[in-house]
Amino acid sequence: MFKMMLTKLNEFIDSLAPSPQSRIQRDASAVREACCGLLMEVARLDNANAEQKRGLVAQMMREQFEIPDADLSAMIDQAGRLENRLTSYFDPVKRINRRFEPHRKAQFVEQLWRVAMVDGDIDMYEDHLVRKLADLLYVPHNDFILAKNRVRAPRRPGELAPLQGGPAG
Repeated sequence: MFKMMLTKLNEFIDSLAPSPQSRIQRDASAVREACCGLLMEVARLDNANAEQKRGLVAQMMREQFEIPDADLSAMIDQAGRLENRLTSYFDPVKRINRRFEPHRKAQFVEQLWRVAMVDGDIDMYEDHLVRKLADLLYVPHNDFILAKNRVRAPRRPGELAPLQGGPAG
């Protein structure tokens, strides 16, 4: 009983004045949620192959952030809910801009293109959203086009083109 009360008290104190480690963990979690939310926004635009797009988002998040499957499933479920649809891109974009280096932002734009291209075509709404997000992430236009062309490059069925750039972060 006493141990449980002490744990609750520590959680309360940490919520008021978080430790540096706690802040880092919260920031990392917020960036993961921002990436997942934006990837799911692109996936939601075109209902064709919804499960395949969801699976690709899960694969990308798992590879990029090494998230356990149980946590990942909950994160994707949360981001995929209609009531959790983003009304503003400001907060997730701000979090990504603060945390990602320019090459990592270009990789993320390529991931957005991959989700849009799962059904073999990029419709005008997907194109518009990825273009808007790339601009908000300050990805240079040439990197934006190169990412789109890498995703559109012909491959064997089911094969994904490799991401370009340095390590994920």
